[in-house]
Amino acid sequence: MATVRIPTPLRKLTNGEAEVAANGSNIQEILDNLEQNFGGLKERICDEAGNVRRFVNVYLNDEDIRFLSNLETAVKEEDSISIVPAIAGGMEYKKKVYLTFERGKIKEPVIWEMGNQFKVITNVRQASISDEIGLVALELDGDEEEIERAIEHARTRGIKVEPIDQNIVEG
Repeated sequence: MATVRIPTPLRKLTNGEAEVAANGSNIQEILDNLEQNFGGLKERICDEAGNVRRFVNVYLNDEDIRFLSNLETAVKEEDSISIVPAIAGGMEYKKKVYLTFERGKIKEPVIWEMGNQFKVITNVRQASISDEIGLVALELDGDEEEIERAIEHARTRGIKVEPIDQNIVEG
């Protein structure tokens, strides 16, 4: 069974559970299984045609399924799926930064921690990694305060963080 992370607004359908288990060999089957176990969940994730709604993101192990095989994306038992709705009524904030991982820090799961410990979406835009240094261009989406907290976390883990360009604010 795969683990599915349920966003707060949908937890009323999962009896308050933040994570649930679901069976399926691909995302479509996982969503169908979720619907069987938690009626009404799929209609909030998918539109009438059965496609993931425009303002809902589904991640398989931190990768957006839209950049994989969408609903046909294969799922293994140990996989983790996250359902992330757009932030309604607020400002969506994006910040692009360079992360520099010095020797000894390259194998640290800092980007994973940023996306899992804070309410931000991490999107690696470019990376160059060697035994000596790791350079990552990272885009962070979410609430400005959460993004800043995630960046501070990276700094406390010994990662150098520098802005790429001006921040992007979308309404």
